[in-house]
This record gives sequence, C-alpha cells and structure tokens, in this order.
Amino acid sequence: MRLRLDDNERGAFHYLFGGVVVVVLLKGIAFITDRLGPALTPDQSALRHFQHGYPLLRGDLAIVSTPTGLTERLILAIVLAVGVAFTLALAFLIFGNKRNRTGRVRLLVTRSALLGTLTWSVYAAFLLPLEETRAQHGELIFRQRTALIGDIPWPFTLRESRLPGADVLWLEGGSAPPVPGQKGTAWVDVVSTSGSHRAGLVRGFDGLSEMKLLEAASDAAAALERELR
Repeated sequence: MRLRLDDNERGAFHYLFGGVVVVVLLKGIAFITDRLGPALTPDQSALRHFQHGYPLLRGDLAIVSTPTGLTERLILAIVLAVGVAFTLALAFLIFGNKRNRTGRVRLLVTRSALLGTLTWSVYAAFLLPLEETRAQHGELIFRQRTALIGDIPWPFTLRESRLPGADVLWLEGGSAPPVPGQKGTAWVDVVSTSGSHRAGLVRGFDGLSEMKLLEAASDAAAALERELR
C-alpha cells in the first residue's frame, strides 16, 4: 500500500528535513568556532560551562542561567516550527473551504509560518539567551528576554538593566551533588544591596563530586568579580 501525502504534509516533511540539516550545520559551526577560536584566558575558560553553547559569548565575561544546551534548544526550535505549521494546517482543514485558490493560499500561509518560525527560533536558540549577566566596565549588565517556549524567546522583548559594582556585595558559587536519577548542578548568584539574583546555572554535570561542582561555580564567580572590581 502506497502512502500518499498532500502538499501541506510534503512541505512539512521537506522543511523538517531542512531543519535537521540546519541543526547539524550550526552544531558543526559552533564546534569549529569553539575549537579554532582564539585562546581563552583562565577567567574566560572558567565561564565556558555557564555559557551553554552560545557562540557569541565565547571570550566574554558573561554567563547565562538557561538550563539547556545548544542541541536541546535547536531541537526545540524545530519542534516549535513544525508544531506551528501543523496547528495552522489543522485549523485550515477544520474551518477552511476546499476551493483551489483558497487551498493555494492556505499552503502558502502554512509554509511561510513554518519557515518564519523555524528561522527565528533557530536564530534565537543559537544566539539569544533568555537571561544573560556580564561584567563590564565595573558594572554588571543584565539582559533578559520573554520566553516563547522553553529557552526560545519572543522577538523584540530584550530588556537591559545595569548594576554598579559598588552595589554588588559579592558573587558566590554554589552546587548540589548528583543524586539518583539527576545530575549535579552548579550556579552563580549575585548578592547586592537589593537582594540575590541567580545569574548562572548549569544542570548536567555528570560524574563530578560535590567539591568539583563547587569549585567550578566558585571559579566562575571569582572570574566575574575580578572584572567587576
């Protein structure tokens, strides 16, 4: 028995395949950039775990608090794009009519939505952290975006705030050891005159003792504080 697909279904599979190719290419570019980029200072190296594969952060004294890596974000980007296209196609199927001209319009709208969503979500997964904290010129800069789904942000939602170094009491690293069914966690907190803020978070340290986790978090906190002071 031969399976027949309509234009919407064929288009969805084509774009899904294209999305997989994009993920592989972007992962390859990120890998090459990370391996062949300029040598990092000890402080820059201490922050790599807390940058979660965002390539533009490499070499910057910046960390993010997203719990997912690049691969997970790119997979989510593809799932989001296909989900949007499927939802549109289903809505057209339920509420639309079957005239040829309308059918062509529906196909165009569905493919455009899939391609547009895929382009934005892959771009965001690769380059736009939801929450970023960087030490620069004696102050901490906080950049936040509103989440669309998971760690994929909505477009044009960037908010930026600054905290002078004089208002920062200290930066501290913390950790939780691996437990059955769950990997270890490390984090960096900013403690200021206005309270405490979780600036960096890493879930997925596997096979590291609690002391090693705490050491990684403390090294990252110290690297930021040296730039801040």
